[in-house]
Amino acid sequence: METCIALVLLLIVSLGVVSLFTYAVKFNSGANERAVAQAIAQHQMEQLRKLSFDQVVAATVTVTNQGHDYTVTTTVCTTTTCGGSDTLKVITVQVTPLSTDTPWVTPPITLTTRRSAADAGPYLL
Repeated sequence: METCIALVLLLIVSLGVVSLFTYAVKFNSGANERAVAQAIAQHQMEQLRKLSFDQVVAATVTVTNQGHDYTVTTTVCTTTTCGGSDTLKVITVQVTPLSTDTPWVTPPITLTTRRSAADAGPYLL
C-alpha cells in the first residue's frame, strides 16, 4: 500500500517536471529566434549605414536564416511628422519572424536610427 502511494506521488511530481521541461524548450526556442531576428536587424542597419544618404530607401524583403523565414521591413521618414527633414532621415528596421508558433517571438524586433546628410551647412562657407 505504501509503495502504491509513493508511486502515485512520484508520478504526479514527474508530470510536473515534464511540463516544466516542455515550457523551457519552447522558451529557449523562442529566445533563439528573437536573437536571430535581432542579428538580422542589426545586419540590415549596418548595410544601410554603408550607403550614401540618397541611396537609403524604404524596402521590404524576406530573409531566410537557420531554416526560418523573416520579413525585414525598412521604413525611411523624411517629414517633420516623424522627426525627419530634407537633411535628416529617420530609419526604422523591423524584423518579423514568419510562421512561428512560439509566443516569445510574436512581437517584431525594431531598430531605429537617424541619418543626416553630409552637406556642409552655411556656417562653413
